[in-house]
Amino acid sequence: MNYLDIANSSFVFMVCGIVIAAVLIICCVFLAWAWRRGLELGMTREVMVRTIKTSMTFSIAPSIPIIIALTAMVGVLGIPFPWLRLSIIGSFQYELMTAQIGATSMGISTLGGSGYTAQVFSNSMWIMSLGIIWGMLFSILFLKRFSSGLINAQKKDSTRIAIIITALYFGMLSVFVGPPVVSGGIQLYTLAVSALLMVTITQLTRRNESAGDYAFTLSMVGGMVFAALWANLI
Repeated sequence: MNYLDIANSSFVFMVCGIVIAAVLIICCVFLAWAWRRGLELGMTREVMVRTIKTSMTFSIAPSIPIIIALTAMVGVLGIPFPWLRLSIIGSFQYELMTAQIGATSMGISTLGGSGYTAQVFSNSMWIMSLGIIWGMLFSILFLKRFSSGLINAQKKDSTRIAIIITALYFGMLSVFVGPPVVSGGIQLYTLAVSALLMVTITQLTRRNESAGDYAFTLSMVGGMVFAALWANLI
């Protein structure tokens, strides 16, 4: 049996659908609580309705890269599991990176390639799931204490803390940027085109903040279009 038959099976759809439905219910509950709290604070219904509509509008742009990422992932990981991951907590970069780790750990070099069996797919699913839970557990157990310690440290030496946080950020960024820079080829070219588009769009929309919200989406789409054209025409 092909692993995609399992990945797209009705059982996997059912399990993922239950989890997504639970998250949607939680979102609705929090929205109801927020609505009631807004009324308690004296906010008018018109203001809250306008706020909700504005939030929905500005949620469209960040959702486009997620839809594109989902489209790219379904070919190698099926529909329901990427749908679950990207709907709740995952990101395109993380999911593909950890799925690839799951495949590589079992001797398979390419996602969905030769030898990528149901067992390998299961290993990718486990690594994708287990690798991301630590941030949530840390937040639940230690974030309040960590936040208090960080505030106290910033009071003592804000410059050093700013440097440490910046270094951590660029270290995390290098995990995603490093491989295409080292490997070169179409990956590096796509990175360069996306970065150039991001800078160009940001500069063109400096006077219009709402238009600037689409910079990331457009640069991502532009990079993907470039990669597709490069791969098929050159």
